[in-house]
Amino acid sequence: MPTDDHQNPEKEPQSQSTKRSEGGNPLRWVILAVVLIGGLWVGIQQLRKAEPAAPQSEGGGGQQGPPPATVIAAPVVQQPVQEKRRVTGTLRAVERAEVAAQESGAVKEVRVDVGDKVEKGDVLMLLDDRRLRATLAEAESRNTAATAVVEERKAEEKRATTDLEMKEKLLSQRAVAEREFLDAEREASVASARRKAAEDERKASESALELLRVRVTDLEVKAPFSGRVVQRNVDPGEWIAPGDSVVTLVSSGTIEAWMNVPERFMGSVSEGEAPISIIADGTEASSPAKSIRRVSDIDPVTRLFPVVVEIDDLEGELAPGMSVHAEIPVSEMAGMLAVPVDAVLETFQGASVFRVSPTEDGGMPIAERVPVNVRFRRDGLTFLDAESLKPGQMVVVEGNERLFPGTPLIVGELEEGEEAPVEGVKP
Repeated sequence: MPTDDHQNPEKEPQSQSTKRSEGGNPLRWVILAVVLIGGLWVGIQQLRKAEPAAPQSEGGGGQQGPPPATVIAAPVVQQPVQEKRRVTGTLRAVERAEVAAQESGAVKEVRVDVGDKVEKGDVLMLLDDRRLRATLAEAESRNTAATAVVEERKAEEKRATTDLEMKEKLLSQRAVAEREFLDAEREASVASARRKAAEDERKASESALELLRVRVTDLEVKAPFSGRVVQRNVDPGEWIAPGDSVVTLVSSGTIEAWMNVPERFMGSVSEGEAPISIIADGTEASSPAKSIRRVSDIDPVTRLFPVVVEIDDLEGELAPGMSVHAEIPVSEMAGMLAVPVDAVLETFQGASVFRVSPTEDGGMPIAERVPVNVRFRRDGLTFLDAESLKPGQMVVVEGNERLFPGTPLIVGELEEGEEAPVEGVKP
């Protein structure tokens, strides 16, 4: 019976042929790649030779270069302006209080609810006053009795003083013994002391009476300032102790906007009055600032410091906790270069504008890239710093996206009364 050893010689040539075929594949791919690269290079060279020459003038002396571009230009202007920065913040109440009871007792009546507007002095809650009023009546009676005792002691003192004066005259005439005079003197001193003690007792009684009257008044919890009730903490029938919160009250009429300003502007923010407006993000309501004050306490994490702006809220449209924003002045009024917003191009190389620059031979003006430092934008203008820009020079405001330095320009200017294009607004 034939074995595998007899079959192997037949398969070996075929296997070796297959290996040689597989081993030859990489070489063919390399040769093919070289041929393709060579063909591509030859084709590129042919295309370069076949490019048409730049058009020449009739004299044959025309220059090669990019075709002219049609653009719209506007002049660089210098305007007096005050730099402002947009900052955000939160509204806070000027006053916020947990209005507390000053006496213990059962709640008799609560006269306000959440959302109610109250004026200063309005009664918010009443406590049961029966016990204190009974104590007050008792104190009034004691004070009346103390007043009567004082009058009695005054009469006794007057009688003793008169008796002493009479005996003093008689003693000088040797009509009475010296012992009787000394007894009269003692009686006068005792009467005076009793009168003083009675007066002190009456003062103590009056003080106790006044304290009870104050305590009775304190049974009425009143609003310490005008505002709105934002939380009610008690109901009729509850027993409360001194210091327990009755309602939470926030002031109305005037409100504060706490704005967060970067620390680098700390020396630039001026206090006092400023022509700025606080705008509520939710309602877009704008409120002019009454005053500005700076809080010199920089957050170590955010590097921001608060600026407190006081505004009026006469209509009650604002509420503590609302988010707001404003343009805060951070510099003095000064002249600054300005160009239309669309004149500035922002690239990875930085901000720049294309200036319309005349050529030496008096031909078409060309585009010249000028780096600029953008300070801020306002009312369709970009205010910037640029050493080489001067007021009156023309910069491209439309068509600058396709320009390169040195591109010839066919310049059209904005017509009289026409505004420069503003970013995000179609003419």
